[in-house]
Amino acid sequence: LERAEHNIYVENPHKWSAESPYLYRCVVTLFNGEEQLDCEAYNVGFRSVEITDGLLKVNGKAILVRGVNRHEHHPETGHTMSREIMLQDIKLLKQHNFNAVRTAHYPNDPLWYELCDEYGLYLVDEANIESHGQFPMCRLSDDTTWLNAYMRRITRLVERDKNHPSVIIWSLGNESGIGGNHHAMYQWTKLRDPSRPIQYEGGGSNTAATDIIVPMYSRVDKDQVHHIDPTVTPKYALKKWLGLPGEDRPLILCEYAHAMGNSLGSFNKYWQAFRDYPRLQGGFIWDWVDQGITKTDENGTKYWAYGGDFGDEINDRQFCINGLIFPDRTVHPTVLEAKHAQQFYQFQLLGSEPLVIKVTSENLFTSSDNEQLSWTITEDGAVIESGEIPLAVDAEQSIQLQLTKALPEVKVGKSYHLNLKVGLIGDTAWAQAGHTTATHQFELPSASSLALKKAKPRGVLTSSMFADNAMISGENFSIRFNKETGVIDSWIVGGEEKLISGPKDNFYRAPLDNDIGVSQVDLVDPNAWSARWDAAGINQLDGECVELQLFDKTNAVEVVTQFAHKNSHGVLMSTIWTYHIFADGTVSIDVDARVAKSAPPLARVGMELALPQKQQSVEWFGRGPHENYPDRLDSAHIGRYKASQDEMHTGYIFPSDSGLRCDVKETQVGELTVQGDFHFSVSRFAQDNMAQAKHTNELKDSGNLFVRIDGFHMGVGGDDSWTPSVHDEFKLDRERYRYQVELKF
Repeated sequence: LERAEHNIYVENPHKWSAESPYLYRCVVTLFNGEEQLDCEAYNVGFRSVEITDGLLKVNGKAILVRGVNRHEHHPETGHTMSREIMLQDIKLLKQHNFNAVRTAHYPNDPLWYELCDEYGLYLVDEANIESHGQFPMCRLSDDTTWLNAYMRRITRLVERDKNHPSVIIWSLGNESGIGGNHHAMYQWTKLRDPSRPIQYEGGGSNTAATDIIVPMYSRVDKDQVHHIDPTVTPKYALKKWLGLPGEDRPLILCEYAHAMGNSLGSFNKYWQAFRDYPRLQGGFIWDWVDQGITKTDENGTKYWAYGGDFGDEINDRQFCINGLIFPDRTVHPTVLEAKHAQQFYQFQLLGSEPLVIKVTSENLFTSSDNEQLSWTITEDGAVIESGEIPLAVDAEQSIQLQLTKALPEVKVGKSYHLNLKVGLIGDTAWAQAGHTTATHQFELPSASSLALKKAKPRGVLTSSMFADNAMISGENFSIRFNKETGVIDSWIVGGEEKLISGPKDNFYRAPLDNDIGVSQVDLVDPNAWSARWDAAGINQLDGECVELQLFDKTNAVEVVTQFAHKNSHGVLMSTIWTYHIFADGTVSIDVDARVAKSAPPLARVGMELALPQKQQSVEWFGRGPHENYPDRLDSAHIGRYKASQDEMHTGYIFPSDSGLRCDVKETQVGELTVQGDFHFSVSRFAQDNMAQAKHTNELKDSGNLFVRIDGFHMGVGGDDSWTPSVHDEFKLDRERYRYQVELKF
């Protein structure tokens, strides 16, 4: 073979980065004399990657990895990816503020790398090596008879992909322990391509086979003791890892924030740590897309199938359903939380008289020459002032902007918010004009005194106690309590029955993937939330009415009911419901709940009622517009929103509780208005159906519309999905809870 080499020097090139993916076109023509024999062309990007001062740097600047692990997956074609699907993924990634992808856990289609070069994504290119399930895990990695197999995988990867600017890190594989074979891979790769760092998670930080500490699922502040052998070195908290003696490498999580179903709780804590500690340079969420396969049941209903649905007896069930988006590329609410945490602009409220904000750009290489800042001031969710300002901030710089000279006059009892939104002015390669790149909401000062509600007049109001029920009637309504159950069993307004079933205690939720953990039908994890709820009988509680009393008050009828919620060991929870029924039909409900010390942390403390299922819209003043939970709500701002009852449900592939909206002051579900300070959700599906269903086609329309109103709701967790990962401040582990709401038809 004849070989020729030729060097071309480009002075001061326009450098490639994920923010500015500038490419040159290299054309190579082969001549024999004047005869052209061949012509080849390919894209070239100029950029540098290095680790200095304990930081991973691209073009001399320390990057913050806004990453995700991505499997090649499509619900119809399996692991075969079309150009259109690849482009759709890239555009969705860019639109949700991702800048990096780990090719978990194998080299991807060559076209993927070309598109990442063109559109701008950093890649961790991973060798197809995994021996997860081997015991010990390092058995193959330390077996020299496997050395050639290991080496072939890394040499082919490097030789194929070495010219792609998007590839900034080589990975030696995934979950294969650590051994001599990995050290040989590392040494060869360093000699062949010294221009890129190498990462490998196996062995933790105690190996020289990685230039970057790349743990998976480490917590921000807590060490994790080994779940089998507590004498094994724990998985250190991120902040602690940085301070280990002699450790000066950057830390980038190769996997974190396990996005399985209704998850990603406390995600903002990771991003606060990434911004506070320079050597914590981000991570790769697990993972991008739910790996469900389209199936059709005997009734012709399509659903997405997973492990065990294909006659496979050995499987990991729905543990391949852990993406930020559905298989068809529609998004989970979780990806909106990731987008918000990862956004490239940070905001600070500097003063309110005048109203001045500080905008800081986290872009490293580009200025904001195609973005506009829109702002609104709202009073109880209604816009009262607004404006737009072209956003002109250079990379890594901050600017101060005065929005108004003074805040509007505040009114007693009203809440005020400043809402900021950064949007594209013109089209880009990955999004159209108007696309929102960043948002933020500030709570503004309000009147310090509370607005006192006017006492309601007595009006026409009668009450009667009968053998089986208690009846309260007004001019246009009647409410009947069942004395045996203690629950409202009829609420008639204008001659029309409004209820299917009245409000009653609700302490349970259809378990999330994170609640179930690694539990299986025949092998239950006793530490999982769902297992602890089931063991305590919380999923089967039906409160016994201990007492129902009726009192005539000055301006209302008061009904007091007491309930005992018992399991096989005695009373687990007791509640006192105090109703005040007014002549205008308003019903105020105060719930006082006492929880036994033996009870596990609860999923919720709230109530559930059922309405006739009509095509009723839902409006609310609270967090939205998308689903949010107490530990996942930064992206959901306070405002006034409207949705259909179906839009209030999130169709997770493995059904679970969904659709919660938090910090709500008022909602209207059809004709029902609820006021107070609460979280709520609405659903066509009964809780026990959602708890038992394993696929979406197993959900059965109840014919009712369930309204679930929570005074308190546990977080969803999400540091991982196999340990109880809800952070302490989002657990419901107190012995007493109290909340109050008003209902009216």
